[in-house]
Amino acid sequence: MQEMLQSPQTQQTSQSGNPLAAYMRTPQIYIKLPSGGKYYPEGALEMPASGELPVLPMSTRDELIIKTPDALINGQSTVDVIEHCIPAIKDAWQVPLIDLDYLLISIRIASYGENMDFTSKCPKCEELNEYEIDLRVFLDQTIDISAYEDSIQYKDLKIKFRPQNYRTLNMNNQEVFEQQRLFNILNDAEMDSEEKENRYNEVFKRLTQINVKQIGSMIEYIETPDGTRVEQRAFIDEFIENADRKVFDAVEKHSQRIAQGIPEKRLPANCPDCQHSYSTPFTFDYANFFGTAS
Repeated sequence: MQEMLQSPQTQQTSQSGNPLAAYMRTPQIYIKLPSGGKYYPEGALEMPASGELPVLPMSTRDELIIKTPDALINGQSTVDVIEHCIPAIKDAWQVPLIDLDYLLISIRIASYGENMDFTSKCPKCEELNEYEIDLRVFLDQTIDISAYEDSIQYKDLKIKFRPQNYRTLNMNNQEVFEQQRLFNILNDAEMDSEEKENRYNEVFKRLTQINVKQIGSMIEYIETPDGTRVEQRAFIDEFIENADRKVFDAVEKHSQRIAQGIPEKRLPANCPDCQHSYSTPFTFDYANFFGTAS
């Protein structure tokens, strides 16, 4: 009789062996990816049959990870938290950027709720104002990915695009950060003008290479007239660096079209001090975004 009256919690305890299993994290919301699950390599995503991914709240472990400075800089904390809170994502380094903010906002909502405190400065009187915003407004935004499905023609070449993934973004950001750090060191360094100029040139050259790689990372493949698809990153980067300027202009123009399909995150605001109405961009760094509940 006692076994028949077991609660679901008791049943879960007996299956897992941990008497606290029933009180561990459960999905708080379910989401559909803006990408629809496209652009993930094999093994990076296990899409449920419903097309909706369950999102768990952050655990104590996640809270500690997201506050580790070194892990934030190299991107590992972001990857760990996404994979731990959205188990359907098996390799968060492969997350396309069109999904990234959406995933992080979803985790924030699952962990702390829809509302979040936000501070903005009035552009008229420069007063700092506190607001409470509903993060669901960003999940409701429609992202148009149709431009990724299109290709452009350059002479006899067909250039097909794809979203950057988080790994590429993170590597580029780290390299840019390192070059900027070297630039600042050079400004303060005591060395003769000729040596300093040579060092500056090295930094500028490296920044140019980073820019070329970033452009190349947006290209999925380049198809030649005989149907050969060139997908190797080194070949694509070399082509972008050495091709006619018109290629760069065409790629840049198409990237701007892609950007138009991604709505800017802005919030309406009204300054209580001077009554000025304005819109303010919504930006966040991961440490503050996940640091406290509203």
